[in-house]
Amino acid sequence: MLIIGGGDGEAYRNFEGNVEGEYWELSPRMTQLAKRNLKASGLKIQNGSWPSTGKFDRVYLPFVLDTLPDNEITILLSEIKVALLEDGKIVVSDFFDPVGIQQKLIQKGMIGFFRLITLHRRKDLPSLNSLFKNAGFELNHEKCWRKGWIRAQVWQAV
Repeated sequence: MLIIGGGDGEAYRNFEGNVEGEYWELSPRMTQLAKRNLKASGLKIQNGSWPSTGKFDRVYLPFVLDTLPDNEITILLSEIKVALLEDGKIVVSDFFDPVGIQQKLIQKGMIGFFRLITLHRRKDLPSLNSLFKNAGFELNHEKCWRKGWIRAQVWQAV
């Protein structure tokens, strides 16, 4: 498996020794925490950008695509498509279009905060469904929270 942008690794603690693969995180601090949180896993924790190498049956993209411009998402998806083994899948968790004024205000505040603190380049959310379809993937499964604002999706190359 490949995990890109997994933060502190807390969400993957239950993998303990049951998996092999790579874990890539840009933040040195989050990488350090992931090494501690995932020491019992079979994941090789790396700091930096994924170098577009290796073959994987699962690729996890947890709340990372909303930080990238559309052109970088397109490039990343094409690189992942090459790295996927036959029948491989991408599992993406992220924010989608907000529903209602409260979610819109929260989202605007989150994006503004991240633009200020982390130099986040986006002013909006990417249209992930369109980007995945244009990259040659089809949606296999989806689970929604907060009226669809937060989703986990499983995509497979067609």
